[in-house]
Amino acid sequence: MSRCVECGVEITDSSDRCPLCGQTIEPEDRLSSYPDAGVYVRKFRFFQDLVLFVSIVAESILLFINFNVNPKFLWSIIAGLVLIYVNVLIRLAVLGRSGYRFKVISMVIFAMVILTGIDYLTGYQGWAVNYVVPGGILFMDLAIFIVMMVNFRNWQSYMMVQILMIILSVLSAALIAAGIGSTFTLAFIALAVSVFLFLGTLILGDKRARNELKRRFYF
Repeated sequence: MSRCVECGVEITDSSDRCPLCGQTIEPEDRLSSYPDAGVYVRKFRFFQDLVLFVSIVAESILLFINFNVNPKFLWSIIAGLVLIYVNVLIRLAVLGRSGYRFKVISMVIFAMVILTGIDYLTGYQGWAVNYVVPGGILFMDLAIFIVMMVNFRNWQSYMMVQILMIILSVLSAALIAAGIGSTFTLAFIALAVSVFLFLGTLILGDKRARNELKRRFYF
């Protein structure tokens, strides 16, 4: 597609002259067939800024209502945590330039932190430490296994994520052992699955797996 600089007519074929005025169409006058990505980026940027502004206004109103009606139960803080997660989700997961692995791991861990905070603000029943944290680790283990099967040629690149899941599983079990949680079963399952997934990758991966660890840890 091109546009005549003389009369402004859009030409949909590959003609070298304008059919209306006969003006020669230069190569630089031809319109690109690709959409302007900058337009969409600007729209997304405006959208994320609008969501941030609306979130700040909404949270301010909720805080005012909360402290004037029932200041003993800070439900407005819970709403604020949800709004924070929504804004982080938009900025990091949707518009962020990081890789998908970093985005997924970050959002899952951040969700664990948010839900733990909600548990604390609602009187702390321990459900976040008992179920949410180990459940999130199990979810990540399953996601890692599926991605490794799909991207089988590059499976060894997920070993560092597996190690991270083992560390998180140990921390989850340590919190429960310290008395912060009350149910050790799911945390133990998450730890076992994380360890077995890593050992399976290390043993079955043989030399490629060991080379990946050497490359990552420089030994």
